[in-house]
Amino acid sequence: MKVHFIRSGERRYSMRIERSDAPVLIMHPAPGFDPDLPHDMVHFVVEAALGLKTGVFGQIAAGGDAGSFHVEAGGALSAKERQRAARKQVAKGAKLIKVQGREGELSELAAFLFDIAWRSNTRPDSAAQRAALGEAERTRASLSADERARIDAAQSRVFADFDRLSKAWRALPVGDALVLKWPSAQPIG
Repeated sequence: MKVHFIRSGERRYSMRIERSDAPVLIMHPAPGFDPDLPHDMVHFVVEAALGLKTGVFGQIAAGGDAGSFHVEAGGALSAKERQRAARKQVAKGAKLIKVQGREGELSELAAFLFDIAWRSNTRPDSAAQRAALGEAERTRASLSADERARIDAAQSRVFADFDRLSKAWRALPVGDALVLKWPSAQPIG
């Protein structure tokens, strides 16, 4: 699966996901733009590092739509075929979301924790920063010992990927894409 993170504007991005055995998915615009690392890229890296098979991107790789992506218009499909594919996509996505279990929740919690920890190294001390770190401590305390150990073991890989991808993202001109291969988090091209 190839995930295109497209810098579609000065403060906007969109996504295009190519899968070999399922329709191409898009999200335009995608929520959570950040000049350093968009929200969905954080999820991508975290889910890949933790090996989450039913997080956002694992679920999409399994044929789902994560409840927020849409089948791309145009291409080789007729309008009728595209509508049928979209209905099937939504049904499969809903089914996969129902069976996500703890991994779906862990994806959200871990993405939040890694994002706050990574950004805390560059953000100045402020009331907002202290509040975010406090929330991260409470979130971390809500995890099981095994989940905390799993997150701790992945931290160096996640931070290295964040640093590498952030540098590439910041340098990306509007209209270009950073393309990542799931689940390696390695840029393509």
